Amino acid sequence: MKVNTILSLVVATLASKVAAECFATKLGSPCCTETTDVVFTDENGNWGMENGVKCGIEEDESSTSDAEWGVQDSTINWSDYMDKIKIKEFCPPELVERYENVAYPTIDRFTYYSTTTENERPLIVLRPPNYDPSKKYPVLYLLHGIMGNGEFMLQEGFGTVTIPGNLVHQHLAKEMFIVLPDQYAPAPGTEVPPELNEAYFAGYNNFINDLVNDIMPYMEKNYPILTGRENTALCGYSFGGRNSLYIGFTRPDLFGYVGGFSPAPGLTPGDDTFTGHHPGLFQEDELRTDNPPIVTMLSCGTNDTVVFDFPKSYHEILTRNNQKHIWYEIPGFDHMDNDLWK
Repeated sequence: MKVNTILSLVVATLASKVAAECFATKLGSPCCTETTDVVFTDENGNWGMENGVKCGIEEDESSTSDAEWGVQDSTINWSDYMDKIKIKEFCPPELVERYENVAYPTIDRFTYYSTTTENERPLIVLRPPNYDPSKKYPVLYLLHGIMGNGEFMLQEGFGTVTIPGNLVHQHLAKEMFIVLPDQYAPAPGTEVPPELNEAYFAGYNNFINDLVNDIMPYMEKNYPILTGRENTALCGYSFGGRNSLYIGFTRPDLFGYVGGFSPAPGLTPGDDTFTGHHPGLFQEDELRTDNPPIVTMLSCGTNDTVVFDFPKSYHEILTRNNQKHIWYEIPGFDHMDNDLWK
């Protein structure tokens, strides 16, 4: 499953708070019934977004200010937030295109020093469209697959840059930072050649320390980031999906939105064609938390010839463990089908 699906879901999911009748009905739009989180403001009033449709918000003291585009209201009841999310099977193709009248994220490339690996490491940060350093923004950490890197996620057609820009332009999503790290983060002296074995996977498993102890503090120091799990998302494709679920369920205090898209084997014990036996980052009964993410998403194509039925097995384990989550399958699609990314 490819990155366009990831972004169209997660960028929109980060956008969602209650009104009855409002100014919007006179303009042919609905009133917000669940959210009071302001996505944009025009001459008519404040607008929010519910299930991909803009809606009018009656102004009140709890509305989010124009200066901060994240979630600041600690009184929001998040318990049923996931129930209000509706999945579209495919990303509209026009969201992947680039248009002259649309502002898109700006790409920053640099290195940071990692205390986890004890060396300089590359990092890519997408600054929001119409970036204003006086504002604070939510942040999404987007993880690549095995043997990839942050640059992999910027390939033509993936939509990593165009989807957020087009959604923001249509007032269907908030502006946010998108961070593309390199996941292979071996502890000093443990780096090994890239192979599908546990010795190599250990460098990916160690990424949690680089992310939490090095990348996130760097972002907060150098960019105007809204903190708190309500403003922080983590998702990834394939091995990045496996790692997102691992990190998200290990540190749900930090990540409020977690997505595993075609997540790779090894989150729990099992055997696969390419690697053999995986001991598991969690035992099956350990894949749970008393403080679950606000949103957890898992998905996969039904004909995936790389990760096979592992994503579905994670869904079944989470269900057995009474962990609320969103699960959906794309009929007939394989691991690398382009439409699956959209």
